[in-house]
Amino acid sequence: MMLMGKTYAIHTHGCRTNQYEGEAVAALLEKAGAVPSLDNVADITVVVSCTITGTADRKCRKLLRRIRRENPDTLLIACGCYAQRLTGTEMDQLRIDIVIGNRLKYRVAELASEWFSDSVKRRRFSVIRDDIMQTASWDPLQLDRPRLHTRAFLKVQDGCSHFCSYCIVPYVRGRPVSRNADDAVAEAEKIVGSGCPEIVLTGVHLGLHEDLPLLVKRIGAIAGLKRLRFGSIEPFAVNEKLLDSIAETETFCRHLHLPLQSGDDGVLAVMRRGYSSEGFREITAKIRNKLGNDIHLSTDLMVGFPGEDERAFENSIRFIKDIGFGKVHVFNYSPREGTDAALMSCPRENDVRERMELALRTSEVLHREYCSRWIGEDVEILVEETAGGVARGLARNYIRVAALSEFAQKGEEIKVRAERYVNGALISGLDTEKASDNSDFPEFL
Repeated sequence: MMLMGKTYAIHTHGCRTNQYEGEAVAALLEKAGAVPSLDNVADITVVVSCTITGTADRKCRKLLRRIRRENPDTLLIACGCYAQRLTGTEMDQLRIDIVIGNRLKYRVAELASEWFSDSVKRRRFSVIRDDIMQTASWDPLQLDRPRLHTRAFLKVQDGCSHFCSYCIVPYVRGRPVSRNADDAVAEAEKIVGSGCPEIVLTGVHLGLHEDLPLLVKRIGAIAGLKRLRFGSIEPFAVNEKLLDSIAETETFCRHLHLPLQSGDDGVLAVMRRGYSSEGFREITAKIRNKLGNDIHLSTDLMVGFPGEDERAFENSIRFIKDIGFGKVHVFNYSPREGTDAALMSCPRENDVRERMELALRTSEVLHREYCSRWIGEDVEILVEETAGGVARGLARNYIRVAALSEFAQKGEEIKVRAERYVNGALISGLDTEKASDNSDFPEFL
């Protein structure tokens, strides 16, 4: 095998689609003979990068510098969205050896093998990128089993043509493309056959898959699969056909993440989100009518977008309360060079800071209110980790749960009685001290 005797480390930033790609790259390297590094001092280090915000860019740069400083001899490979935008000067400054753009991650093992077999002819760095706006190719990565998570992320769609005014993603991910359904189902069967109990379908714009309802039914019916869910789906992609498919699929978990971004019609129009607040409200009503009022609807709320004044922000806060979201991911607007919004004037920093604080407090209240519905009820959790006689994991409706359980095993689904809500999680059978310590909770994706 090409990389026999080599060790590797994978660092993944960003979305669930990136998480899938990081796991699949690991599978590629192992198939070529490499083995995971036990201490991150590896022969090959791959960074699956993100560029969704300025903060994401900074984190990627910081990580790349740290890797090179701590492991100067590693073959450093940067791939993904941040890598798609890197200039030659930046590659040189960050001392990256190979840069691989999107739709080309399947070449990681091949390029690493070439690097080690042709060291005399190595250039300062190698760049493998396509014109992402012109390609319609699918990156043929394959995952046999999850390596970094109890659940498996399965990418079935890539690219976006929506072009929200603030979003750089279409420019680094390219035009929409759907994964062949037979190929996706075959990979899902392999993943479930490895013992993985849950699959999360992911995509850059999952709702643009050419036949998502059929895919839900086919993957949801795989023998041995306990749970199926979406990572995230745009609200305007949720139609009657998809809702019927979800309702008829017993394994599909009662949780949908619907990115809102703003509850103000003026801001939504400038964002080019493609719906009004009333349109979004109608979508959530259809979802609850079909899937029940207890379904967990989570969302994203962007604070500080250009043109957002105090009234627009208040409309957003009022709207997320009216809808009754559970989890609300609050983040501040980050200008992305190359987008229309980057040319617009932003609200004052002090105003944005105050709005962020209020939005975060509101998010905490909404999450507590939603989770508290299950106090006194039995909930099933998929155990993500065990430590000190405590099992931690996610309920089917995407609520964190920590429960006293001496014999629970990672990957097992157990039923516990929810007793109270502490620090963002439902608690079962724990004393006050243990219940208050959620510091070692994994960051669920």
